[in-house]
Amino acid sequence: MSDIGLPAPTEGTDPPQHEALDDIVSPPADGSEGSGELPTSLALPALKVDIKAEVQDFHFPPLTNGLDFLVSAVESLAAEDGPAPRELKYAVVHLQIAAEILFKVRLEMHDPALVWTKPQTFDKAKHNAGDFKSCGIEMALKRLGEDVGIESGIDAKDPGLKALGDLRNRIVHFGHQDTAIAVQTRTVPVLDLLVGFISADVLPHVETPADSWAAEQQMEKVRAQLKHLTDFVAHRRESIRDQLDGHERSTVACRSCGQYAVVLDGGAIDLECLFCGKTYGTGVDAAWEYIGESQHVTIKDGGDDLAQCTSCADAAVVEVRTVSSPDIAVFICFGCGSEHEGICTHCGCAGYLTWTDMCENCHEIRFDAF
Repeated sequence: MSDIGLPAPTEGTDPPQHEALDDIVSPPADGSEGSGELPTSLALPALKVDIKAEVQDFHFPPLTNGLDFLVSAVESLAAEDGPAPRELKYAVVHLQIAAEILFKVRLEMHDPALVWTKPQTFDKAKHNAGDFKSCGIEMALKRLGEDVGIESGIDAKDPGLKALGDLRNRIVHFGHQDTAIAVQTRTVPVLDLLVGFISADVLPHVETPADSWAAEQQMEKVRAQLKHLTDFVAHRRESIRDQLDGHERSTVACRSCGQYAVVLDGGAIDLECLFCGKTYGTGVDAAWEYIGESQHVTIKDGGDDLAQCTSCADAAVVEVRTVSSPDIAVFICFGCGSEHEGICTHCGCAGYLTWTDMCENCHEIRFDAF
């Protein structure tokens, strides 16, 4: 690094020796005031900065803003070499924001007051300034169905939206650990839902041709990237099909990716989702995770253990949906995959119930007592 402002030494000569800075700027010995300025040889050169950058104004009207968040999310999710962890984090957050904005965009197209938490307090000036409290996703969807009558008919309690919202909340408010495949897969149902909603309920109501054209260009990016994601999911499911075939009665949905790919057969020590790779530990560990509770805390606080399986003796029987029973929950043991009719209220074991709430063993014991 060169010494700024110091004259370069001439080749073959010693560099000039300078006095201490305090001596240079101190008053002269003869008592005269002096200038107190640095000699020309030590003065720093004046910096000349010539910036010629054109800065564009910040302008994101509601529709453009929502679509921009959507494009950002899908581009990160469908990265060619796979999204990095940081990209996945922001993809989830941006997708959730995109959904909320776009639902409100359609409300505003119908009646701006519907965007407000309390429509009866609507004020145009405050609305244009963004000085108001807007409704959330669930309320927006309810109003889209009841007041607007959207064609896509999205359920306000859509499971895909709820799963994405829960994932976003864990990331934003605390942090989260999961497999990349699980996070990507969770976003696909919401992306598919938003593409259908925008195509059927938003784009046909855009007022100007220029805005419509710009929105369509953004949607082309979304559709192209979404196809990569859906193809990825389809390919992944096809690659594990042989491992799933024949286990429909004992295969449950993964809590991370939502795919029916956790096979409970065989009493595995380390249960794993065949689709995304999430591990659950033992059947007992998995059963407690599926009901969202801690075995240690529950029993310490005086609660009951899970129902015991009469086939393998593991206390790991819970009520869940399986591939063969996607609409009605069944009692199944996470330790061995055995399906049970119910849980006996007398002994707490799972098995075949001869009466409404009593297993065969308890019924025989009670019958023998008479």
